[in-house]
Amino acid sequence: MLLAMIVPALVLGWYGWEIISAIDDAQDRSVVELPTRSESDSPAGAIHNDNDPSRLDVAKGVFAGGTGVGASDPADVWTNQDTVTFLVVGIDERPSEPDRNADVIILARLNFTTNTMHSVSIPRDLQVNIPGHGLGKINGAYNLGIDGDPANRAGGVALVRDTIELNFDVRIDEYMLVNFNGFTDVVDALGGIQIDVPEAIVDPNYPTVDSGTTTVAFEAGPQLMDGEQALAYARTRHQDSDDARRERQMLVLLAMFESGKDIGSLTQLSEIIIATADSVQTSVDFEGQLALARLALGMDREDIHMTTISPPLVQPGTADNGAWIYVADPAEITAFIHNALDGTLDTAP
Repeated sequence: MLLAMIVPALVLGWYGWEIISAIDDAQDRSVVELPTRSESDSPAGAIHNDNDPSRLDVAKGVFAGGTGVGASDPADVWTNQDTVTFLVVGIDERPSEPDRNADVIILARLNFTTNTMHSVSIPRDLQVNIPGHGLGKINGAYNLGIDGDPANRAGGVALVRDTIELNFDVRIDEYMLVNFNGFTDVVDALGGIQIDVPEAIVDPNYPTVDSGTTTVAFEAGPQLMDGEQALAYARTRHQDSDDARRERQMLVLLAMFESGKDIGSLTQLSEIIIATADSVQTSVDFEGQLALARLALGMDREDIHMTTISPPLVQPGTADNGAWIYVADPAEITAFIHNALDGTLDTAP
């Protein structure tokens, strides 16, 4: 009987240590401050080392993050704020492609009082004024930011932030940068995600990593997708449009939220942490991550509201260089974004 009790305890202790080590390593690799808006502030793109958690802090955090007991309150992390606004940028880096444009640009606002999240997806082809570069597609701001400050790990995100704040008068507090190269590992670590595909999709021109094409197909109806399938579902657009693709991306994100709330084992948790560290970069430090985990544990699907900017709010156009773009009335776009983030649009799931 004693041996039967000791062995599981040792196994749990081993995996617990593995999780603590994974979190500690993830903090070192993935937490990078967003460059400040003032040159007199801290250096741009600095690693979050001033408040690095100790192993004891991490151990306490594992318990708090999983139960909500003892985790920081978001209002204590983001003091004097009822909300926190995130910039979520998804990039697709391939060895054969020199440009690193942002395929996904989402603004998300968490409300600490109502325990809700409202988000709006911005078309990557929307023409905007990029600070220091003039008119261009908003997705190009990421690549321009990297080229302008190659040593800065958050340089690309910083220019996307500055572009959004300039054009839409939205103050961004934090960011999350997701690299699709590691996206598949996160989904696989979750054990896959359940998605109810609204309609069948057949894309004979889906791009491959070697700049070729292949055919991907999805039947209509509920299905379990692994990482590769979820990535293809989120990226395919040749059957319909980029607007439809952004709708699919919303479904994928919601499915990941649902799966993330139902982590089945310590080993799975360790795998998720490791996969996330390889694919996600963020300005949120450990205390903030615990606070967000506490908030998420108290949220249900109906607390999450997602919308996209799409026609007729935006219209097809042509840039001076002949490129296809979306054009829109800046005041109308700005009002739409503010209403979406404030929760005053009809964005019920």
